Amino acid sequence: MNRPVRPVALVILTLCMAYPGITLLYQGIYPFVAGDYFNLVGQTGPWMKLAASFHVAPVAVLALEVALGTAWVLGVLGLWAGDARAYPLAVLAAAGTLLHPGGAMVMSVLALVCLIFFREKEEEVTA
Repeated sequence: MNRPVRPVALVILTLCMAYPGITLLYQGIYPFVAGDYFNLVGQTGPWMKLAASFHVAPVAVLALEVALGTAWVLGVLGLWAGDARAYPLAVLAAAGTLLHPGGAMVMSVLALVCLIFFREKEEEVTA
């Protein structure tokens, strides 16, 4: 089984995952863990403002954050394990994280660059 992404790119991807992936996971789960579910309407983060403009429930935004964070973590761990099926998951998570402002956006751009330009070619992979 070959790694779809070069080892150096995996290290960069892991560093990129640490901020957006774990942050999104934490932001999405925290209100439920803290028993703060009913105060979600008062949240005013960028995602919540965007969701409010489309009349989307705050819970849906949290679910999206949890899904993206989980995709980041599982995608990169899958790539480390050498599972090529994790590649689309990591690409999806990186692209989705572009919606998140600030550092997460920078990290997702770096991750997408790694995922797109640092793939191993079939002929270069040793059997």
